[in-house]
Amino acid sequence: MNKIITSFGSAFISPDEKLFSEITEIGKYIAEAGYNICSGGYYGSMEAISKGAKSAGGKTIGVTVKGWEAAPNDFVDEIAEMPNLMERIVELIGIADAYIIFKGGTGTLLEISATLELMNKKAIAEKKMIFYTDFWKNMIEILKQDSDKLSVLIERNVFFITEPGQIKILI
Repeated sequence: MNKIITSFGSAFISPDEKLFSEITEIGKYIAEAGYNICSGGYYGSMEAISKGAKSAGGKTIGVTVKGWEAAPNDFVDEIAEMPNLMERIVELIGIADAYIIFKGGTGTLLEISATLELMNKKAIAEKKMIFYTDFWKNMIEILKQDSDKLSVLIERNVFFITEPGQIKILI
């Protein structure tokens, strides 16, 4: 079974934005490296990463929420429907062998924080967290100030890239 990279990011990135195209390119590179893509399954960064993976023949998984009005995007092969948002987040984190993170809002912040906390408490194994652009860099620097333990964990597992092709070096 192929390893899985889960993506976290905004649902509000439009297909006409440069970032959407860059995320699509990253999805393609991830699929070409033999990974499956997991995302929240809806739009914005989730659609872009899935579109890129599909363009390279990759498999995509969308973790959605039962009862939400939004339909999954057209590039999702397999849907895992969770009963609520918290179980969705737990599934997105637990299924992954690594993470790619894009700009986002409170939902993305929650996903990043939960992932780091689960690794910090040793509830899950340490996994690479690859951030595209410096959007979250200040937040990560603030978190490193909490404790030496968290700082070392972040130093071992958090990476920042600024060009889509740099993903190939880290996966």
